[in-house]
Amino acid sequence: MDARYVQGQLRGIERRLERSDPRLAALLAGRPVRVPLTHRRCFLAGLVCLGVEFVVLGLLLALPLVFAGLLLLMVGACLHVTRRADRGRDG
Repeated sequence: MDARYVQGQLRGIERRLERSDPRLAALLAGRPVRVPLTHRRCFLAGLVCLGVEFVVLGLLLALPLVFAGLLLLMVGACLHVTRRADRGRDG
């Protein structure tokens, strides 16, 4: 009888958590949590713009900025490639 009561209480807690924070509930249950695509796109666009700015400023002012800009562009390319791979695997 105590086990049934405890199981009922746990199910109630799980339902309340599912209603209040579905992403956290999915994470705790081991289900994949999707990151909103718009945030990732904005971050990627900003990263690429910053990389281009660094390259241009580096060509005009100092060579180490070119290195930093190219590094940012490579990170942006890696993020872009992994985004495409994630989309292909999901559907």
